[in-house]
Amino acid sequence: MKKILLSCAVILCTALFSSCTSNDVKEISGTLIFNDIGSHVFNINADNIEATITLSGPNNGETVVYENVQLFRTSDYNVKIGAESTGAMKSELLNNLVVMYEVEAGETTNIQNQEISDAGYIKIDWRGLN
Repeated sequence: MKKILLSCAVILCTALFSSCTSNDVKEISGTLIFNDIGSHVFNINADNIEATITLSGPNNGETVVYENVQLFRTSDYNVKIGAESTGAMKSELLNNLVVMYEVEAGETTNIQNQEISDAGYIKIDWRGLN
């Protein structure tokens, strides 16, 4: 009888301890789209982040897609849409203020008056572990 009671107590304690701990790792994902002229900062709160990054330059400029890009939880990423650098307009993605990717703007009809008719965009499709 003691063996049966002791076995039941051990099984009950094991069930209680194993049900209280949760080691579930969940996959999470999201999409970030930046299409407003200016500078934007973001950070993704996940581990093992893998992203597909699509960059399209202002004024119907070049479009580039990067796949399987590793991003990190500890980094602050900056997106600059329609930034002017050395007289040319472009959009860029920076990691802790270091340029990762950039795209040039399309041709404008009047070089002296560089107006942005289409700001372009940067789209980041990501997935990671929580």
